[in-house]
Amino acid sequence: MPHGVQVPSEIVEKWQEIVDLLAEIMEVPSALIMRVEPPNIEVFVSSESKGNPYRPHEIACLNTGLYCETVMSTRKPLLVPDALQDEEWKSNPDIKLGMVSYLGFPISWPDGEIFGTMCVLDNKRNEYSELYRKLLRQSRDVLQADLRSLLASHRELEQRETKIRRLVDANIIGIIIWTLDGRVLEANDAFLGMLGYERADLVSGRVRWTDLTPAEWRDSDARAVNEVKTTGIVQPFEKEFFRKDGSRVPVLLGVAAFDDRREQGVAFVLDLTDRKHAQEALQNAQAELAHVTRVTTVGALTAAIAHEINQPIAATVANASAAMHWLAAQPPNLEETRQALGRIVRDGNRAAEVMGRIRALVKKTPPRRERLDINQVVLEVISLTQGELQRNRVALQTQLARNLPAVPGDRVQLQQIILNLILNAVEAMSELADSPRKLVVGSAASNSHDVLVEVRDSGTGLNTANLDRLFDSFYTTKPNGMGMGLAISRSIAEAHGGRLWATPNEPRGAVFCFTLPTDDRDMPASSSSAIPDPLGQRRDPERLLQEH
Repeated sequence: MPHGVQVPSEIVEKWQEIVDLLAEIMEVPSALIMRVEPPNIEVFVSSESKGNPYRPHEIACLNTGLYCETVMSTRKPLLVPDALQDEEWKSNPDIKLGMVSYLGFPISWPDGEIFGTMCVLDNKRNEYSELYRKLLRQSRDVLQADLRSLLASHRELEQRETKIRRLVDANIIGIIIWTLDGRVLEANDAFLGMLGYERADLVSGRVRWTDLTPAEWRDSDARAVNEVKTTGIVQPFEKEFFRKDGSRVPVLLGVAAFDDRREQGVAFVLDLTDRKHAQEALQNAQAELAHVTRVTTVGALTAAIAHEINQPIAATVANASAAMHWLAAQPPNLEETRQALGRIVRDGNRAAEVMGRIRALVKKTPPRRERLDINQVVLEVISLTQGELQRNRVALQTQLARNLPAVPGDRVQLQQIILNLILNAVEAMSELADSPRKLVVGSAASNSHDVLVEVRDSGTGLNTANLDRLFDSFYTTKPNGMGMGLAISRSIAEAHGGRLWATPNEPRGAVFCFTLPTDDRDMPASSSSAIPDPLGQRRDPERLLQEH
């Protein structure tokens, strides 16, 4: 195992300094670090001293009588003062290079396997004093300490690679090795299966992440490439890939470069198909529930709506009778007839508008986002609730700010919020006997560039102990309530990038406020039931319309 461990360049440079220093201190032409690579031995590091015949990376065969062979086989130091005078060493191959004296120590890996030797050689007789022997031994110990650290790092790296390989092979998520030029060098089965490719497609080079990306996502890829070049990582983001059959798969993608060059790296790919289907099902269920709630709410307004429609119908009948009367006159009074017919058209349009608003609320249609005048949306809802307000003797006051910026949203969904808040306020005030019943509906521009809508009543007020639960699903304080109106209203506000909250009114009653962003930014959903009254802090009398 240790034979496969590469010695890093920074350690080699350190060892080079050591052998150069040894050659200089011991005044010998050659100081070497030898590494065994059976069936050869290699000059791994060689001193840059004058007269040194050995060059780095030179290879010699083993079993030829080299000094170092004996050191490695015995695992003991070897001192040869003068090979020319020693029958055992006078045929040593190193003599041909003029090296007649030798002092060497074995170098071992931490597990005892031999690495090689550390030695000095001289071209003349040299006894190598005890001080020199101690110096060489301590230098050898430094090398062995480096090998211990190196092997520990290597084992740690192997363990880490094993863990990474387990992660890749576990196929929990898709993992690919990428290059900036678009190649996919490696991919696990989870990624290939996600896109419908075989491993043969990967090996052939037909799988390129640039080709897998639909055109509308290439700007996102370009930003990701710039980010990985700058920081080395890309925070997870959503995009789509093409499958092999041409269909698409939504994914969550996170990217990290391997090194400072940032030309290659790893990407983790999570298939969002099931999550998207679940979100779609949830959205459909929420839309169905919201529709049912709207129908239920409109049903509660039946009497008021009938009154709103009966008024223009009755006026139409009266004006038609008047027109017939003026036509029967001798001579016919055409001017009076024309005025009566004009009133018929006006009342018919009024009835049609009421029916149109009701139809929009109860019709099951997919959400349609457009830029809306929030004041117009408020007034449309108020026109539907006029009969209910009159029936419950509620005095309405509007405080709608001029020149508010348009908000992006779905008209029907925003009407549902306002309608629910107004009807809740009316119901809260219906329990009052002799106290004034006052409802204020206002709008304003908030400091955070949002539009704010407020519904303020003088009803029984809020139980401060239950403010945190007010917007929970199925929580209600009404005897016959479902506890879904406020929960749905809050989800609609948050889906539009806004929020909905409630605070107590002074001296009594409740204030419900919601905000909507004036741009299409994605805001994190948030809500609170106990925050300051924004409209009360920001209302500017010069900018408000009193009594529309």
